[in-house]
Amino acid sequence: MPYQEPPEQVLTTTKLRKDKYSADGKQVWNQYERGEQVGRGQHGVVYKGWDLANNRREVAIKVVKRNNPRNERLNKLRRRRLPSSPGHLPLSHQLASQEHKIKKEIAIMKKCRHAHVVLLYEVIDDPLFNKIYMVMEYLGGGEVKWRNKNEEPVLRVDQARRITRDVVLGLEYLHYQGIIHRDIKPANLMWTPDRRTVKITDFGVSHFSYAQRLAVAGKNPEAEDPILLDESDLSKTAGTPTFMAPEVIQDLTSESFISSNTTSPSQSQTGISLHDTSTVQLPVKARAAITKAIDVWALGVTIYCLLFGKPPFLSPLANEFQLYNVIAKEDWTLPPTMGADQIPTGKRFRPYKPPVEGQPPRDPPKIKIPNSEGAVVVNLLERLLDKNPATRMTLDELKVVPF
Repeated sequence: MPYQEPPEQVLTTTKLRKDKYSADGKQVWNQYERGEQVGRGQHGVVYKGWDLANNRREVAIKVVKRNNPRNERLNKLRRRRLPSSPGHLPLSHQLASQEHKIKKEIAIMKKCRHAHVVLLYEVIDDPLFNKIYMVMEYLGGGEVKWRNKNEEPVLRVDQARRITRDVVLGLEYLHYQGIIHRDIKPANLMWTPDRRTVKITDFGVSHFSYAQRLAVAGKNPEAEDPILLDESDLSKTAGTPTFMAPEVIQDLTSESFISSNTTSPSQSQTGISLHDTSTVQLPVKARAAITKAIDVWALGVTIYCLLFGKPPFLSPLANEFQLYNVIAKEDWTLPPTMGADQIPTGKRFRPYKPPVEGQPPRDPPKIKIPNSEGAVVVNLLERLLDKNPATRMTLDELKVVPF
């Protein structure tokens, strides 16, 4: 395999100093001068910064609160239904819910050293402060822009191809490491400052599968961070609804589930965001299997977005649960042209057949694909957006596609 262990280790610092200021009045956290805010997420804020100990190297500093009051209240309610002995509690209940998410994101990012995955440099985790500071490489090129205000594609097909190549290489590395990203989408793909390389970012809902890591290369589980071996979050469906795979949301399409979650905050009355990540607690009996195939599906949705300026699956009433039904049961449409250069797409090759529960997976029919660029892309999307994960295209198959 071409992969090697990370050449440098992520630093962990347990002492935070934030009483210093630079000559121009900017606050300094340890050796990092804080600049302007460049991003804000559900649980934290991202600032641009400079590493004063390394020739003012540009960095991104993600500041996240250790605790989330609302999640803490919900977590206490769940704990009342669990055995009282600490030995019976999963790790996610021994830690504060928000802190557990942060620690898991950090543990996953510590494993990643690849040209197409954002790098984590240092973690400042001082127990005297209620915030954790994650110092990462600064991706000054910004996130991948894929459509204009009229929902038309802004990328040429060759630009979409170049972005796809980088994401495939990054995903291949993550899966080799046993990491399932769970939230691949254009907003989590960012350019380096020279805009020559795209990197995968945001591991807030990612999952480490030791079974998958073992299948690729044997490794002693005792060598892993214990927080990575905790499987308790598999009962949650996490990600951005528009990019979720059918096997992940199939249990969210039942009438019983919808009726019991009518007050869920994940429902949208004004529209469905293509950026916000959602987490839904599934019934114990209906836990969805988490495999690397969900990242491949999300990659297919992302490629469709890059080429056509809109997602392949939309809810007519802008409701998330209706969107889940569309993803699980309906087909996607093929616009006549793709990319800002409006290259003709041609026709579909495989007639859509809705999945039948209990029916064994069928191998995709062998079809002779014309050499036109449109035909190659249509075949690629049909294979990536296969609702059956057992017959969905793999990354190994994708790497040899002419696209």
